[in-house]
Amino acid sequence: MKCKIEYVGKSEDGISQYYCTNHKALASDEKGNKLEECLCTNKEQFDDSLDLRQNKIESIKVIYHNILDNVVPDILVNNNLFKGVLVFENSVLNYKDLGGMMLAKINHISLENVKCNYCNHYHSDNGKFAYTPHRTHLCQYCGHLFRVQEKNIGNELAKIFDIPDIQLEDKEISIENVCQIEYDLLKGELLVNHQKVNRLIIQNKTVSIVDFLNNALKDEF
Repeated sequence: MKCKIEYVGKSEDGISQYYCTNHKALASDEKGNKLEECLCTNKEQFDDSLDLRQNKIESIKVIYHNILDNVVPDILVNNNLFKGVLVFENSVLNYKDLGGMMLAKINHISLENVKCNYCNHYHSDNGKFAYTPHRTHLCQYCGHLFRVQEKNIGNELAKIFDIPDIQLEDKEISIENVCQIEYDLLKGELLVNHQKVNRLIIQNKTVSIVDFLNNALKDEF
């Protein structure tokens, strides 16, 4: 799928902003120049799609094989590897949206139906915005900033699935070179190196799994 780049206005600093509505990514540099291609680093994922309404979905799993080195996970739908995007109605969801759901649920966030007042698409918050309520949202579909009355956090998957909060066990695990995170959305289950824990020991320091994931994925939006 080729980029579809559109001008979406200027930032608060007066810098022009361009956005790719096909790959849900910025398409301008720091000086406001339009790029030939957007900044999406995994464009190939948009070449394949799975309609959640038209298929029986029994499980959706997100697996970061080693989140210490790579924050791009594998997505398993019904235990089969799927490298495309998930769609329903006019929503198009990729791995960042699934990671955003994980962050929201592990932080026990109440998700709202957030809708862009420019293009009327529903909105998903990812990265640090998935656990930090805010009034100003960047629409991932049209690239415009829009404001809501009350600070909130949205995720489109909450419209189609009743996704449970993540329940952690009061245990800790020592992490050396590999930290695999496996998240089962529909069960609300999160495993660290195949174990249910709420604390990690990394370089002789103890950190909660919540703080660890918030920091590891804060820039994934």
